[in-house]
Amino acid sequence: MTNTITRALTLLGGEVRINDLIDVGGNLHRVVDVRAILAGGRRRLQFADGNAYVLGDGARIKVTRTIAPARGRLNAPQHRPRPHAGGRAC
Repeated sequence: MTNTITRALTLLGGEVRINDLIDVGGNLHRVVDVRAILAGGRRRLQFADGNAYVLGDGARIKVTRTIAPARGRLNAPQHRPRPHAGGRAC
C-alpha cells in the first residue's frame, strides 16, 4: 500500500516539478517536462496532453503536488511513558 499526501501549493515558476498539476484556464494539466528555454530563467512546461506553457522564473503559480512521506514517519511508534518502578502499597 502506498501512502501519499496531496498538497495545494503556491510556488515560484522555478520551483515547478514534473508531475505537478497546474490549472490553466480552468483545466488541470499534468507537467511531464520542464525546460529552461528563454533568457530571464523562463521555463517551458510541457503537459501530458501535448500543450505547453511558458512561465517566468519569478512568477507565482498555484500547483497541486502529490508527495510520498518520509520512510518510517507514517507508522512510527508513539511514545509511551514507562511505568514507575516504585514500591508496593502495604
